[in-house]
Amino acid sequence: MNLPSFGVFLDAIAPGILFAQAIGRFGNWFNAELFGRPLDTWWGLSIPYKYRPSGYGLVETFHPTFLYEAIWCTLIAFVLMGVSKTWSAGCTFAAYVSSYSLGRFFVESIRIDPAHEIAGLRVNQWVSLTLTLIAAMVFIRLRARDKA
Repeated sequence: MNLPSFGVFLDAIAPGILFAQAIGRFGNWFNAELFGRPLDTWWGLSIPYKYRPSGYGLVETFHPTFLYEAIWCTLIAFVLMGVSKTWSAGCTFAAYVSSYSLGRFFVESIRIDPAHEIAGLRVNQWVSLTLTLIAAMVFIRLRARDKA
């Protein structure tokens, strides 16, 4: 019996993970957490006073970072489902990790909740940047094998 590789399994679950992440991010909205810097525009997220961070008591609306991430995850899922049909095993999952992490890097730059920093970047940004690069290298290597 010829079983599919683990890479095929990872590729199959990548879009579902992205949709699950997109849905899960709305929990941050219900909990009034993980929002970004102040934002004075029509899509600004209204945060109740009791959930505002210290120093932001007079600010009513903030970046809805949960929404940015949900949109990003949904977009990546649809793109991957459309373009990955001819890729070899593992490419879709590597593209998922790289693209999700890239978006997460930028979303983290907007957030104002307390976080540890190294060299001016949040630790989560460093992790995202590292995962973006490693997964991109894996993707490039797997795609090069496809063409060989």
